[in-house]
Amino acid sequence: MAPRSDGSLAAGLAPSASPGRRRWSSVVRWVPSLAIGAVLAYLVVVPIALMLLSSVRPGGFPLDPGLTLGHYASVYGDPGFPALLWATVEFGVGSSVVALAIGLGLAWLIERTDLPARGVVRVLILLPMATPPLLMAIAWAMLLSPRVGFINQILTDAFGLRTAPFNIYSMLGLIFVQGLAFVPTAYLILAPSFRNFDPSFEEAAMTSGAGTWRLIRRILLPVLWPSILSAAVFLLMVSLVVFDVPGTLGTPAHITVLSTRIYYLVSDSPGGIPLYGRVGALAALFLVLLLALASAYHRLTLQAQRYRTVTGKAFRPRAMRLGRARPAAILAVIAYFLLSVAAPVAALVWMSLMPYQTRISWPALRLATFDNYRDLFVNGRVVASVAHSAAIAVSTATAVTVLALLVSWLAVRLKVPGGRVLDALAFAPVAIPGVMIGVALVYVYLTLNGIVPIYGTIWIIVVAYVTQYLPFGSRTMSGVMLQLHPELEEAALTSGAGRVRILWRITLPLMWPAAAAVWIWVAAHALRELSSALMLQGRENSVVPTLLWDYWAGGEPTRAAAVGVGLTLTLVLILGLWQAASRRGTKFV
Repeated sequence: MAPRSDGSLAAGLAPSASPGRRRWSSVVRWVPSLAIGAVLAYLVVVPIALMLLSSVRPGGFPLDPGLTLGHYASVYGDPGFPALLWATVEFGVGSSVVALAIGLGLAWLIERTDLPARGVVRVLILLPMATPPLLMAIAWAMLLSPRVGFINQILTDAFGLRTAPFNIYSMLGLIFVQGLAFVPTAYLILAPSFRNFDPSFEEAAMTSGAGTWRLIRRILLPVLWPSILSAAVFLLMVSLVVFDVPGTLGTPAHITVLSTRIYYLVSDSPGGIPLYGRVGALAALFLVLLLALASAYHRLTLQAQRYRTVTGKAFRPRAMRLGRARPAAILAVIAYFLLSVAAPVAALVWMSLMPYQTRISWPALRLATFDNYRDLFVNGRVVASVAHSAAIAVSTATAVTVLALLVSWLAVRLKVPGGRVLDALAFAPVAIPGVMIGVALVYVYLTLNGIVPIYGTIWIIVVAYVTQYLPFGSRTMSGVMLQLHPELEEAALTSGAGRVRILWRITLPLMWPAAAAVWIWVAAHALRELSSALMLQGRENSVVPTLLWDYWAGGEPTRAAAVGVGLTLTLVLILGLWQAASRRGTKFV
């Protein structure tokens, strides 16, 4: 056997092989694709199919008899549907624009200019990933609430205002908080494109007399436009269906978006019975929209790769001089850090030290107590939630890493039959939000409860998280796999080593740093994910994010803050490990 001429390691058949052996070999070559494809179809296709089937069942369950379009008539004929659609789009577009504008500016400052301490600034930009959006929303409620908001209080007293100047319980408030939460994601998508931009274009423009702003408008933005558009589409996909911020800040203001509407149809329906049929009908429209956006995102990312300008030894990234704009740039970075990290965390710490929710003031400091933190160690519900979250994070991270590695190995390196289908299935969940994944799994495991009895356990949450985070794992693994030259594996193959042994002895050691980075990233996000866990919450599978939600919704914000501070410190530690693993991984590519 020898490597195929297309660069893959799939073994070819000797010309002298018998027809029967060739037919058998063709069948065997499909086995890995069919096995992994069955797993991916079970994770992705089955839940969505059952959810759509439930939308045309009179009772709202997939196995109910009969067919009906009544759920669609109820949902789309509702007089409030246009307002729901407009609020969802307004929130999604607004928060995406905020995140993209800030992320674009930060990516340019850090990757293309002589901004001081750029390494430190990179870490500061990623720190908000350690603050779950739910906690950020709670913190900003403390800072900009019309009644007890600390910033509103200062401004009202300083200027003698009759009413608070800011109201976090508004659409603009929701957009502001969600936009801040999305900035690290926007930066991570945009930074590589800025970092790999060939400075010879800039030098040629500057020698021709172009100024900084003209250079940005005529050179930088046109070349980076596909990457910027792909980032915008990805942020829009996510922002249309997030739950944490709209659920926390939108509910008191009676602002309803798609995700909160789905949640209340399941958990707080007027008759007390989950309206699964209406949920399926409502999800169908947005699922089509999200799949269209996912397809656009995939095309844009492929198009962005055509604009790579790293050409070899002549490539020497050079930093543009900020000159007189340097103080303004430094102030902008400090302002972002204060808004996204310092102010929210300080508000959470204050709230966690109070026996009840109170304004931030010097006199109130005498009420400070550590009772909320002591409760973390003696409250059985807290201990159980922490144990569940840890088990779910470890299981999810391991499953995603292994599955993503296998998909990338089969599709990218071996180029097995059906490899593109495997890659597409692994990427498809990017278009399925957590709240919809949760609802879809309700259909699956209520239907299959006698066969796969995991409904109401932590394992149904693991399945949801594996589905949700598989796109990140597969994209990361496939990208690194493409950068690894196959010559070592080809040498082993010609020496008689089997493909599984090559994977274990050569490919996996080379991929290990990237695999470790994926594992840590998935574990961190599994610890903070709320939407799908909230949809799948039962008596025996509470996790830390759902505990936070219950405390906040149940009028115990100080307990929620104490749990949140502990979760944030844990995520900061995990984020540091992820950064270390990611930096180490770049040495192997």
